[in-house]
Amino acid sequence: MGKTIILGAVGFIVVAVLAVIASIFMVQNYQNRAIQMEQLVEKSQSNLNAEYNRRAGLLVNLAEAVMSYDEHEAKVLVELSKARTPEGGKGNVNASAYIQGVVERYPQLRSIENYDRYMTELAMTENRIASHRNDYNTMVGNYIAYVRGFPARFLLSILGYQQKNYEYLQFENAPVDAPTGLLKKKADKE
Repeated sequence: MGKTIILGAVGFIVVAVLAVIASIFMVQNYQNRAIQMEQLVEKSQSNLNAEYNRRAGLLVNLAEAVMSYDEHEAKVLVELSKARTPEGGKGNVNASAYIQGVVERYPQLRSIENYDRYMTELAMTENRIASHRNDYNTMVGNYIAYVRGFPARFLLSILGYQQKNYEYLQFENAPVDAPTGLLKKKADKE
């Protein structure tokens, strides 16, 4: 009988120790989950910042490309006009030169395609920004709901977890430092 009591006591102690260890892991799991959610919010913020940087670079690069091609197209058209008149625009045009100018087609200069590409890329970037803002707000909402919910709030406070103060992104909080005046002529810049 004494052996049964000792075995029962040892069994109880083993079960109690295992229950304490399981409780510690369970409580620690709440903190680990909160940390994982923090990382998801920060990753989402990083993705959003990358899209803001992409937009800024895209605006500058494409505006420069459009302006350069517009200059090239204007020069080509001026040179064609000069080449089609005798002595670069001086004197009278004979009938055959006039007919040749009418019949001959101007080269297909396509600056409109650059504008279309510029607008398409910009629209795609704005859509990606909207998507990343939505993802960020979803992650923030999930984090806030988790750390404020029961029992996570109680257990996290016992562990000394410092809750992050993430805020939802509102449209009014959009960056206002986007580049402006990109399509001014180069002469205006100098």
